[in-house]
Amino acid sequence: MEPVEKNATAPTRRTQIERRAEAEQRLLIAARQIVARKGWAGMTLSEVGEEAGFSRGLATHHFGNKAGLLRALAGFVNSSFMQLVEAQSSQWQPGIDALKGFVSIYLGRNEGDWVNTRALLALMAEAVTQDSEISLILAEYNRSVQQHLARYIGEGIANGEIRSDVQPMAGAMLILGALRGTMLQFLLDPSDIPLSAVQTELLAFVEHAMTIKA
Repeated sequence: MEPVEKNATAPTRRTQIERRAEAEQRLLIAARQIVARKGWAGMTLSEVGEEAGFSRGLATHHFGNKAGLLRALAGFVNSSFMQLVEAQSSQWQPGIDALKGFVSIYLGRNEGDWVNTRALLALMAEAVTQDSEISLILAEYNRSVQQHLARYIGEGIANGEIRSDVQPMAGAMLILGALRGTMLQFLLDPSDIPLSAVQTELLAFVEHAMTIKA
């Protein structure tokens, strides 16, 4: 029998909180995949559980209902993108540089199947239909992204880079609309115009439209 080393460490058991967090992440990844594939309306909570490799009832156990799942999914989609932004944001100067950095990351990603973007656009499309049950949740998510961009614009106004007559929230809405509209057109026909060309033009547009000319 081999002696046991005194310094050998036994594998640590995951806590209940860690197991719950892992399960919720797997459920959200599964939900995002389903929404990207076929939309939100036809998705069921039991389908999410099965897609994630769990029991049919686990999504209900964690999120309660589809509205609860949607709220968590919107946050998950947002955090997946914002992690990319935060990884680069320390390199940006406040104001126009940060605004252009956000645009560059949004259009410069190389996601391949674009699951995150497809899921978001599918959710947005369903949210604007009449009597939509998810419009308020998506509006809340949308406002958070607008506020993020508006903060960049406000910082640019404060440091004298961006024109003082630019309304931060209106400018943020225009930029976010351009980004999402671009991705919608790209995903409909990826072979038409390369995103790199669109990125170059949009960056030039932001610079020309917002900055103070010397």
